[in-house]
Amino acid sequence: TRDRKAAIIIRPSPGWEEGGRRAMIYNLYVYNREGACLFYHEWRRPHMNADSPAEDQKLMYGFLFSLKQVVNKLTPENAAPGFYACQSNKYKLNYFETPTGLRFVLNTDPHAGDMRDALRFMYSNIYVEYASKNPVYRVGDPLDNQLFFEAVDRFIRSHSAFESAPQSG
Repeated sequence: TRDRKAAIIIRPSPGWEEGGRRAMIYNLYVYNREGACLFYHEWRRPHMNADSPAEDQKLMYGFLFSLKQVVNKLTPENAAPGFYACQSNKYKLNYFETPTGLRFVLNTDPHAGDMRDALRFMYSNIYVEYASKNPVYRVGDPLDNQLFFEAVDRFIRSHSAFESAPQSG
């Protein structure tokens, strides 16, 4: 059964041409329930507007917090509140939150498709294996485990959206 959460689509001004572009995975954030960024990695991020990675991580979490508040207010009473994606003409923010408040954010090209299964896989098969089951890992600490990083990197690089790099021309 699929989640009954809405995909919020924000479309800025029209005019973006595909111009031979195909899907691409840009970066991944993992936050704890308090908003601390436990893990961040980028593969092919177009550019960073923040002054530093820490500032960027705070901006992303602030955006998530605000978006979640708006979605909760707009959600009909008979539907589960929450969202799984937010899309503009330049990127798509894919979101997965665990029952314990762990938040996975995967930014992609808008053409990357539905990434919910990929986010669930990263949680259940990578986070659980390399963090939760690791006896030296304390919940809430940064995910600086090399095996965790290698598993995430291997998974992302093997995903079909990663192989579809933007074409020049």
